[in-house]
Amino acid sequence: MAHKKSQLTLAKFDKANLLKGRHILIVESLDSRRAVALNTSVFSIGRHPHNALVLSGDMVSRHHATVAWLRYTEIAEHAEKNDYCYWIIDGKGKRQRSRNGIYINGQKKSLHRLKSGDLITIGRGKEIKLTYNYISYSSDTHDFLQYCDSEKPQYNSKTENSYSETIIFNDITSANRSN
Repeated sequence: MAHKKSQLTLAKFDKANLLKGRHILIVESLDSRRAVALNTSVFSIGRHPHNALVLSGDMVSRHHATVAWLRYTEIAEHAEKNDYCYWIIDGKGKRQRSRNGIYINGQKKSLHRLKSGDLITIGRGKEIKLTYNYISYSSDTHDFLQYCDSEKPQYNSKTENSYSETIIFNDITSANRSN
């Protein structure tokens, strides 16, 4: 029997992906609704003003969640498979989780591979919801994607570079069991 091991590694977001479509977060709170394009390797969410997406609310931690472009590597006996996609991490990861957690499609999780349509609820309350979607580029979606690009937050380039090729989990199967 082949021994399989998997690994999550932070990867640099390839701007060529933007030619195919956009990764979008629809942010809904009690007082607003907006769309934000994810177009960087690390996207922080929380109450602190240095986050890429700043949220206010009683249930929101200073650094509530991180959305990261990760390379998922599955290593089997004679093959290695790589897959790139966005994952959401509670807080800053295992050592610094948020106070009230994140809920993905109603289940509390510390780590989750994002799929189009996933509903992310911040904290135990239902006052802030994020919906992740991947929208392919077409003439029908052009105007919406242009709007999302105009709403992109400002990033700190020093922070962006410091995350290059960071290993998040050496064995993703054991990390998933803890959820």
